[in-house]
Amino acid sequence: MSDKDDLITAALRYAATLHEGTFRPDRARTPFVAHLSETAELVAQAGGAPAEIAAAWLHDAVEDGLTNIAELENRFGPEVANLVAAVSDAPEVVGQGIAERKAIQAARLAAAPDGAKRIKMAEQISILKALAVERPLSWSPDRAAAYIEGSRLVAAACADASPLLAERYAAAMADALR
Repeated sequence: MSDKDDLITAALRYAATLHEGTFRPDRARTPFVAHLSETAELVAQAGGAPAEIAAAWLHDAVEDGLTNIAELENRFGPEVANLVAAVSDAPEVVGQGIAERKAIQAARLAAAPDGAKRIKMAEQISILKALAVERPLSWSPDRAAAYIEGSRLVAAACADASPLLAERYAAAMADALR
């Protein structure tokens, strides 16, 4: 196994441990790690570097309060930690409405490195694909609509990082709007 595989595997294992027992808010109670896996796979398909793929596995861990950037830097190095930091909302942003949160994300990501943009685009695709199947049980129709609209801002800020992900985002958006 190469060092890049070791990094990705270590991130996968740590993310699975952190998110153990958590589920997507759907009727099937899909393990949350499925979202992380889909995000990481999309980043890999877009040609993401090993640090990007590792960070994709870890992208929700800080926002969800399961770890912090210092711990990620200690375990995975500064490149992975910086990518996770770039895609993570500050605690004061997490509590805001979807429209405001997405506008803040888009503004922040416009200046982010391409690796962070690929991770965020992949995350948006994964969430839109899930929304196309079923609205989260805890979300009102208005919240789902606001998420879909807000994700457009994020995608516009990130689309230049990967034509493949931009294309997949457009398809996921079309499905979510049906």
